[in-house]
Amino acid sequence: MSVQTYIKENQAALCALLQELVRVPTVNPPGENYAEIVELLRAKCEALGLQTRIAEVPTERAEQVISNADTHPRLNLIARWDVGAKKTVHFNAHYDVVPVAGEWRFGNPFSGEIDGEWLYGRGADDMKDAIAALLFAIQAIQKTDTEPKFNVECSFTCDEETGGELGAGYVVEAGLVNADYVVNCEGGSKLNIGNGHNGVLWLEIEVKGKAAHGANPGKGINAFEKTAELVTALQRVKRNLKSSERAFRLPDGSDRYPTLNIGGAFHGTDGDKVNTVPSSVTFSIDRRITPNEKLEFAELELREAISGACQYYPDLDAETRAILRIEPCLTDTDSPIAEAFADAVRIVRFNQPRFKGTTGFTDLHYFVNTGLPGIGYGPSGEGGHAINERVHIPDLVRTSAIYATFMTRAEL
Repeated sequence: MSVQTYIKENQAALCALLQELVRVPTVNPPGENYAEIVELLRAKCEALGLQTRIAEVPTERAEQVISNADTHPRLNLIARWDVGAKKTVHFNAHYDVVPVAGEWRFGNPFSGEIDGEWLYGRGADDMKDAIAALLFAIQAIQKTDTEPKFNVECSFTCDEETGGELGAGYVVEAGLVNADYVVNCEGGSKLNIGNGHNGVLWLEIEVKGKAAHGANPGKGINAFEKTAELVTALQRVKRNLKSSERAFRLPDGSDRYPTLNIGGAFHGTDGDKVNTVPSSVTFSIDRRITPNEKLEFAELELREAISGACQYYPDLDAETRAILRIEPCLTDTDSPIAEAFADAVRIVRFNQPRFKGTTGFTDLHYFVNTGLPGIGYGPSGEGGHAINERVHIPDLVRTSAIYATFMTRAEL
């Protein structure tokens, strides 16, 4: 029996594995149930004969990034299947999920319910589906007595949803990766193989005013009105991002442009009400950085625009703080791993894949930006970060088959 046949015939077991993972609500922030999911994954890996190691981030290191390190330890799992091969491929997937809100179809957002060809639940698409597909690919290889072409090293990491510094970032920083190539199990799907991702800069802007009674607004400085002036100035930066010299040419010949999203999060103070002049308004900036840009220059452009607006508009006083910086990532599509993975996709999907970077960010940059060649690829779903997140079960099966085919056929 081939690995593809084994996975297809045991689809129910693959889905049951994913359901088990989805039902552990690893919500981040704040970082819930990390110990439970890591222990579950360790048991699954050891049942497959993999050597495991739990890498807990030291509290003093975690405190540099998060405020709840003492109550919510950051844990990562390293698992390795050493078959004595010359080369090793590292597979990375994060187990944390974003918070939930709204009315979900099956009530419980962590139900893992199946309806037709879809499996529902927070993490079903982003990205516990990839963890299940990867572990089941290893199981298929073992159950069919097939020999992998390389040693398999895995990291199941925390905190990707908040930047990944204490997850994949810590695993790389601590020297826990012992591999020649990396597959980040997201950032590409179906016939798209991820060859990188945009960078990101998140800024938090506080516009300061002066409180006063609403009956005498002239005695105050309205922070909301001053924020409107600043946003007007930032719109000019946003428009300039669409200029032709900013374009990044993708492998398929299309262009991608940097983006700027203003006010994804915004708030005033607890004292705000209808008859007050607001004294402070805080809002966010989400700047996505294409691989032909440098993060430091993107940040400088924004800071200069904010500073210039403060000089131009009377009484405009704004304070800027960076809350996340991630460099863009671009991989070599002619590398051995890119070519071998493309072969595996073609074999399973009977079609020619293409390389395309994602507009979001993944943990791939932690590995690639230290010199490790790699790609991104995972199952296809819908509703990631939204209500009724779900994965397409036939694609979950195909992705597991692609991982297994890659492991058993790649010549690296």
